[in-house]
Amino acid sequence: MTFFTKRYYPTVCVRRAEMKAMEKLPETEKVKMLPIVLLAPWLNSIKFDNTHRIIENSIGKIPIIVDLDRSFHSESNLSSREYFRDLLDVKIGPEKWMELIQEHENYIPCIQFSGIDKTLIDEQVEFSAKLGRGFAIRIELQRQPPIEDLIQLSMDNKDLDFVIIIDYGYIIASDITESRISAIMDRFLSVSDKLKFVITGSSFPNSFSDYDDFSEAPPIFSRLIYENLARKYGNYNFFYGDWASTKPRTYDGGGGTPLPRIDFPTSSRWIIARSKENEWDFQTASEKITRLPEWKDRPMVWGTGMIEKSAKGLPGGISTGPQAIAARVNIHLYLQNNFGIPTAAKGPVGKWIDPI
Repeated sequence: MTFFTKRYYPTVCVRRAEMKAMEKLPETEKVKMLPIVLLAPWLNSIKFDNTHRIIENSIGKIPIIVDLDRSFHSESNLSSREYFRDLLDVKIGPEKWMELIQEHENYIPCIQFSGIDKTLIDEQVEFSAKLGRGFAIRIELQRQPPIEDLIQLSMDNKDLDFVIIIDYGYIIASDITESRISAIMDRFLSVSDKLKFVITGSSFPNSFSDYDDFSEAPPIFSRLIYENLARKYGNYNFFYGDWASTKPRTYDGGGGTPLPRIDFPTSSRWIIARSKENEWDFQTASEKITRLPEWKDRPMVWGTGMIEKSAKGLPGGISTGPQAIAARVNIHLYLQNNFGIPTAAKGPVGKWIDPI
């Protein structure tokens, strides 16, 4: 049976917040989604194997789509970094990539094609077909992908089981983005109207000075982009994805220490609690969140439990930025995994232990 069905496709990197958020998600939720995991060395690990260990501890052994995190850069001579650079190498990388995929039974590979000879691309497709897991063609629009070559690749293999992931990267809602995705999809659909697509991208704010004191709750633009495109492509195999309320590493922070901030996702918006003028700490920001009308419809998951503990000043609540991010990602994953389901706010089915 194909893994590529209508479900939620979150893109997550191997970073502390995302791995913790996935770890704390109920198992019943993990099996409903199909995560797209971008592989990179884990923190300062000497061995790249630690990346796989962290993923298994966080996500388990459910099927996951894997690709390389091309926003990760390091000049370190640690063997984990050297191995990662080998994976990116256009000559030796594809063979090492196939060896990596072979070693992990739940990994569904993205075909490596950037700058790679067609023979090695075809070899990956043949290898994936023999494994019987399917494969993905992940198109990162911000990296100027060879669209015509990928259309030909789809045409040559249209009877195989694969999904086309169109990742528009980090962006705020744009008609230009929607038009570009639409033009690309039209080209692929000319090959076959049975092709399967995931539309994904990142839109969580990269600057927060405009969001002091609940001044505005920014919309989840990836949802808006998907819904706009769904008016045209809703009758095709057309699935929703996003970056799980995070951003590619390229856009990660920098500069000074950010102000304490609590982000509370709803299904369509991110509510951001911070105040530079009033010098809110994590507890005060959490208290403000728990007094909102939207709080009564919160999903009873780990992330909301962390906010509630923080608001009450209990041990184990949110006291650092990474913890706040992990809580936000955990809530967002649950809500998007249950998008459009009226009972989503009641929390996951099965036993749930109150973290407070």
